[in-house]
Amino acid sequence: MSKLTQLNRMATAGELSAAIAHEVNQPLTSIVTRANAALHLLAGKDNPDVDKARDALSEIVSAGHRAGDVVASVRAVFKKDIQDKSDVDINRVIWSVLGLVYIDLRKYSIELRTNLSEHSRSVVGSEVQLQQVVLNLIINAIESMHSTDHRILSVASELTGQNRVHVSIEDTGGGIEPANFDRIFKPLFSTKTGGMGMGLAICHSIIESHDGRIWVSAGASHGSIFHIELPAKCVMDNAPAIAP
Repeated sequence: MSKLTQLNRMATAGELSAAIAHEVNQPLTSIVTRANAALHLLAGKDNPDVDKARDALSEIVSAGHRAGDVVASVRAVFKKDIQDKSDVDINRVIWSVLGLVYIDLRKYSIELRTNLSEHSRSVVGSEVQLQQVVLNLIINAIESMHSTDHRILSVASELTGQNRVHVSIEDTGGGIEPANFDRIFKPLFSTKTGGMGMGLAICHSIIESHDGRIWVSAGASHGSIFHIELPAKCVMDNAPAIAP
């Protein structure tokens, strides 16, 4: 039995390593590409294009933050330390991620719509891990709209009557087949060409470790809506939560 357990752990480690390499390689490739572009733009001795070079450098910074977030998230996942958990403002998490992807939204002419409830309470958890989940879902949403003309990213948060913080991330991309709604969070299953199928599985694991749940549904007009639901922190310890 111990031999089988060890083999399973080795297989999981191999899959996770490949997924991590894939997730980190994307922003690294972006950094190299944009750095070369910036060098080329500044190489013109008579008329260097400083404005475009500045844009390329800004994208490098964004990609660097993205790679750092992946590494930080992996460290947090394996640390499993209760001291890493604290009160987390979910709206702050969302805004921090939207700041990271601002350049991507502008690049692909994606309209951003936000509806973040002021009544949304804090949750208890790892801010780094929750940032990684939201970042993964938003990056997926952006990528799903690359080949569409009508591009809208809608992000909302609210406090439900069950004292749960609900976050939704909706895109107007090609959508996901209903038959794959349950399979999409399983390891090694991917609807992307060349995808590793680990990103959403890791998101699922993180949300479950926060006593929450994550699921997907069809969008209002094509596209998909990813939902996250987490227990809200009670206003007072040992006091019953009151719905707004």
